[in-house]
Amino acid sequence: MRDANPRDAQLTQLELVIPLRANAPGPDGRRLDPALSTWRTAVAASADACLLLSADTRIVAISRAARYVLGFSAEVEVSMPRFLDAGLRFLDFTAGAHPLVDAELARLAPVQALQTDALERSLIRIELQGVHRTFDVTASPLHSPPRLDAVGALAFLNPMGPT
Repeated sequence: MRDANPRDAQLTQLELVIPLRANAPGPDGRRLDPALSTWRTAVAASADACLLLSADTRIVAISRAARYVLGFSAEVEVSMPRFLDAGLRFLDFTAGAHPLVDAELARLAPVQALQTDALERSLIRIELQGVHRTFDVTASPLHSPPRLDAVGALAFLNPMGPT
């Protein structure tokens, strides 16, 4: 019997991605990426302030805690607005608290995680009912092999100061 040579053996790795839940249509007729379905369920049930963005920055899931600290109603998951168009007023950190310009909005962690395909962290300041709120935000891109680009981003919001 001949000794097995490791170079003769070829290992094949096969990954089969099967959606666990049916994908739900969005308000504009597009379907939720099946890879986000499980994440959507986890985010909706989370006690942490977190939200799930699709690759086109739509809010596809948001925890109750995040809805509370951001001042959203439960309807945000039905309307699925883009993160930057969801009615939040993003402010700079100057004493004047001026609205952010487009170049600064692109550097917010949830948006940048989708652009850079890397873990991102930033401080975000918003105005909510006349009060300025600051959040330490960490966002991670989400992947679905064999695709290389992120299919979405998971962001956690940690309020700084009193809530």
